[in-house]
Amino acid sequence: MNARTRRYALAALAAAVLLASLASSCAGLGAAGKGSGGFPLAAMGDSFGGRGLSDFAKVNLKSFETFVLSNGIPVIVKKSDSSRVRHISLVIRGGSAASSPETAGIESLALKVMARGSALYGYEAIRGLLDETSSSLGGTSDFDASYYSLNTLDKYFDRLLPLWIDTIARPAFAQADFDKELSNAILALQSKEQDPWSKTGLSANELFFAGHPYAASPEGNAASLAAASLESVEAWYGRRLRAGNLFVVAVGGYDAASLRASLEKGLGAIPAGGEKLAKAPAIAHPGPGSLAKVEFPQSKGVGYLRGDFPAPAIDDPDYVALSIGMSIFSDLLFHVVRDKYGAVYSPMATVRSFDANYGTVALYKTSVPGKAKAYIDEAAAVLASGRGMALDPEYSADGYAPIPEILDSIKGQFVNSTYESQASNAAIAAQIARSALSTGDYRYYLLMVDRIGAATSEDIGDALRKHLFGAKLTWVALGAADVIADARSEDFAAFSGASK
Repeated sequence: MNARTRRYALAALAAAVLLASLASSCAGLGAAGKGSGGFPLAAMGDSFGGRGLSDFAKVNLKSFETFVLSNGIPVIVKKSDSSRVRHISLVIRGGSAASSPETAGIESLALKVMARGSALYGYEAIRGLLDETSSSLGGTSDFDASYYSLNTLDKYFDRLLPLWIDTIARPAFAQADFDKELSNAILALQSKEQDPWSKTGLSANELFFAGHPYAASPEGNAASLAAASLESVEAWYGRRLRAGNLFVVAVGGYDAASLRASLEKGLGAIPAGGEKLAKAPAIAHPGPGSLAKVEFPQSKGVGYLRGDFPAPAIDDPDYVALSIGMSIFSDLLFHVVRDKYGAVYSPMATVRSFDANYGTVALYKTSVPGKAKAYIDEAAAVLASGRGMALDPEYSADGYAPIPEILDSIKGQFVNSTYESQASNAAIAAQIARSALSTGDYRYYLLMVDRIGAATSEDIGDALRKHLFGAKLTWVALGAADVIADARSEDFAAFSGASK
C-alpha cells in the first residue's frame, strides 16, 4: 500500500466516523450573520439554534462569551482548557486593501514598530520579558486585516497582558525603532525578490491584482517602503486605531469577567469612531487566459509556473465544493505531472480564504514549464470527466476512479484538516477572526464540518466548471530565458479538453 493509498484509507475511516454525524442542513448557523453589516457579535441568542448542526459545532458554541467595551470594541472570548497557552489578538479591519500601492506596507510596518516600545516598556524591557517567559508579541497583515497578537502561557498572562495593552494604547513610535523595522522590511522584500519561488508569487500578484485593492501588498513594495516615514506610521495609527475599526479575539483558559476588566482599563481608552471600510470587490478577469514570462537568470535549469483565477469567498455556497475539487486536482497533478512525466518537483492546486478570493494552480521547480502545461491539461481533462485518483492503484488501468466512489475519503481528509486547524489557540483565533471579517459572524467557521458533509459530487463538478474550467487564469512562467522559451501564450489561454 503506497503513501497516498494509506492516506486515503485513513481518511475513509475518519469519514465513516465523523461524517455519519453530519446533518445535511446548515440553515441554523448559516443565517446567523446575515444582515449584520459586518458586526462580529451579530445574531446572538436562540436564533442561532444548533438544530441540524454537527456535534463539533454544538460543542464549540457553548465555549463562547462576548462583550463590548465602553468605547464600542467587541471582544470574542473562546474558553479552551486544552492548552495552557493563551492567545489574544487585536484585529484591525481593512488590511493592505485599505491602503494603496503608494502606501503599501505601512500597516505592517506600524505594527512592528508598536511591538518595540510603549510609554511603560522600552525595547530591552520587552525583549527581556518575552525571552524570560518564552512568549511572543507582534503584528501581521494580510489583504483584509491586520492582527496584533500575544501568545503566552497562562501563568505569565497577567504579567504580559499589560505589555500588550500598553504597546497598543500608548506606542512609543521612536525614530530608532522605526528605522530598524524599515530596514528589516526592505531586506525582507529584497530577499523575496531574490528567491525564484517568492518572485513568482510577487510577479503573479502584480498582474492578477492590477487595478484591484489587493494590488497594495501587505509587505509593501520598493517604492512605498522608500517613501515610508515615522510620520506616515503615526498618521496610520491615528486614523486606523479607532474603536470602530477594531475587535478582539481571545482563546484560552480565560475568565471573561477578569479579562473584560483588564481590557476596559487599557483598550477602553481608544477613541471611538473609525473609517467606513468597504470589503474588497470580487476579482474579475474577462477575456482569455494570459501568460507572462519573467526572466530570472539565477534560476538555471529550473522554472516555476503559477496560474491564478477568481474564486468564491468562504461563505459562498460553491466554496467548499470548489475546495474539495481543487484537492482532487492537486492529487491528479501529482500523479500526472510528477509521477507520470517527471516534470515537476511539487505541484499544487488550492483555494485561498480572502474576501476577494482566488485559487491557484502551481508547479514548483519544473525544467519544462512550456511542456508542463500540456501535462496540467491532461490532469484537468481527467478531473473534468468526473474522475480522480482511485483509492486502490489497481482499480483501473489508469488508476482513476469516479469522484462519487472516492468522495467520502476526500471528505475525510477535509474533516481531518478542519480538526487539525484547531491544533493551537492561535489557529482557532485566526479562524474566528476570518469568520467575523468575511461573514459578520465569528462562529461561521464552525459550519465547515457540516458544509463538507453536505457537498455532493454534482456540487463539485458544477463548482469546477464554473470557477476553474470557466475561468481565465493569469499565468506566470519564471526562470532563465532558455527554460521558459518554449512556454507559448496560446497554450495557456484555457485548459484544453477540460471545459466541456
